[in-house]
This record gives sequence, structure tokens and C-alpha cells, in this order.
Amino acid sequence: MHQNRDFNHLNKEQKLNLLRQLVNMAKADKIFKFVEFKYLTDIADVLGIGATQLDDIIEKEVVAPLPEKMLDRIRQLYRLTVMMMVDHVISDEEMILLKNYAIQLGLTDEGVDVMIVKMKANKGGMLLDEELLQIFSVKCN
Repeated sequence: MHQNRDFNHLNKEQKLNLLRQLVNMAKADKIFKFVEFKYLTDIADVLGIGATQLDDIIEKEVVAPLPEKMLDRIRQLYRLTVMMMVDHVISDEEMILLKNYAIQLGLTDEGVDVMIVKMKANKGGMLLDEELLQIFSVKCN
């Protein structure tokens, strides 16, 4: 499994929080597209979160603890960025939400901009942990 999809080190509350943030990102532009829902169900499956619990998360807004390690915070922001970009449309609302999440995670919005440029330059949009660390080691709060 690709290292950015390794969730084993996250506890249950951190996994649920990641899903909550992903749901908020999907809903930020007020258009909840099928491709976004599909991405959410794929991530929920990898996290071991069932469909019923995912439905509850989609319906409710609750905030849980953030990841403790910086790499985990960067990975979480990356996953949120993938959610934002999965429909190939980046709205102003999504970008504002993403940058707010970056600040909550202890990262800067300048790092977000660099990450998005690099993701767009990479045909698949995938970035390795090393690339993410390089971006945010320079652009951290």
C-alpha cells in the first residue's frame, strides 16, 4: 500500500476526525459530487469505518483531536487537498477551508500553495511523504 494511504498509526478518534474534515471539504462548495462521495467511501473503507458511521459523519459536524506527529498532520492536509481536487474544480470556499485547516494543523497557507502546484505538475497528483516533508519543513508555522 502507498505510504500516504497508511492509516494504521492513527487512533479511532483521529481517523474519524480525518473523515469529518474530508466531508467538510467535499461540502465546502455546496456541491457534493459522486466522485467526492466515492473518495470518502474509499478512505472510510481503508480506515475501517463502516457505511453507517460514514453516513453519521456526513450528517453531523463534530471536531475531534488532530494528529500529534507533524508528518501525520501533513498527510492529513494532503488528503484534504486530494478531496478538494478530486472533482477537478477548486472553489474559493474549498481553498479558504483548506488553508484554515492548514493553520489548524500548524502548517502555513504558503505551503498549501506550493503543494497544489506540485500536485498539478504531477499527472497523477500524488506526492510522496518525502516531497510533502520538504514542502512543509520550509513552510511550517
